[in-house]
Amino acid sequence: MELKRYLEVDSKTALEKIKSEHGEEALIISSDKVGNKTEVIVGVSTKEVANETPSNEKGRSEAFRHALEANSNREIEKPSSPGNGKNPWAVIEKLNSEIADIRSTMLEIKEQKESEKALRISEIDKKIESCGFNLAPIEEYNKWQSVNIIMGKPGSGKTEILKRLLDQTCQEGQEVLLIALGNIHENESLMSVLSRWKQSYLASEDPSILDKVNTMKGCFNRIFIEVDYTFTQKVIEHSLMRESAAMICSGADQNFNSEEFFSETHKIQPPLILTRLDLCSDLPSALNSLADSGAEINGTATGPWK
Repeated sequence: MELKRYLEVDSKTALEKIKSEHGEEALIISSDKVGNKTEVIVGVSTKEVANETPSNEKGRSEAFRHALEANSNREIEKPSSPGNGKNPWAVIEKLNSEIADIRSTMLEIKEQKESEKALRISEIDKKIESCGFNLAPIEEYNKWQSVNIIMGKPGSGKTEILKRLLDQTCQEGQEVLLIALGNIHENESLMSVLSRWKQSYLASEDPSILDKVNTMKGCFNRIFIEVDYTFTQKVIEHSLMRESAAMICSGADQNFNSEEFFSETHKIQPPLILTRLDLCSDLPSALNSLADSGAEINGTATGPWK
C-alpha cells in the first residue's frame, strides 16, 4: 500500500478528488485541519486486485459514499477493510501504540542519564572541594616568589600563561625578567608583551644560567623562568628549586599521566596550572581524574585574559 496526501479547501473537495483519481480503491487513513485547509491521507493499493466480484465493488462504493457524506459534516468515518481478513486501522493503532512506548522509554532513559550526570557532577564537586583545588584564573594567584619557574610539555600552555602573568605583573609597575631555558623559539606575541612593557628577556640552552639567577634577583622585582620540557630534570635537581615557586602547566584536554608526572617530579611534586579548559570535552571527568591522582592545582587558564 502506498500513502498519498491531499490538501484541499475542505474534506468534501478532497474526497471528490481522491475518488476521481483512485476510484473506490483508496483507503482513508486520516483527516486533519492544516491551517484553513483539510489534509487527507489515503492508502492506495500498488497492484490491481484480480478477480474482483460485483459485491465487493458495491461494498467499497457504499463505504466511500458514506465517508463522503460524513466529511461534509467535517467527520471522516474509518472504512472497514475490503474483506481480506485484516483491519488496517488495527495495524495503524498498534503501530502508534508501539511508537508511543518507544518514545516513553527514550524519555525515561534520557531523564535517568540526566539524573545520573547531575549526581556525578555533585560528587565530583565535593571531591574537588576536599582536594583544595584552586580553579580560579591564574591571574588571581597571589603567592608568587621573586623567582618563579614554569614547566610543562610542548602545547601545555606555558607561553600563554607567561603572557598573562607578564601583562599582569607589568601593570602593577614591577620590573620583570623572563628567562627561556632550553631550545625554546621566541614567540612573537610573548615578545610583543615584553616590548610593550620594556621588560628584559634572556634565552639560554645552558642550565648553568640557573647559578646566576640569585645574583639577578637584586635587579628585578620578579623573575619568570620558562623551562623546555627536556630540561625539566636538570631544573628540578637544581638548588634554585628550594627557594622558588615552581608550577607545571597541564592541558585539561590532554590525558594527565599521574604515574609519569610523579616519577618525573617526585622530589618536589609541584602544583599544576590547568590550561586549555575551553578545549576539554569532559571537564568533570578530567577534574575527577586529577583529584584521584593526588595532584594540586593552583590556578587555571581558558580563553584570552582581558
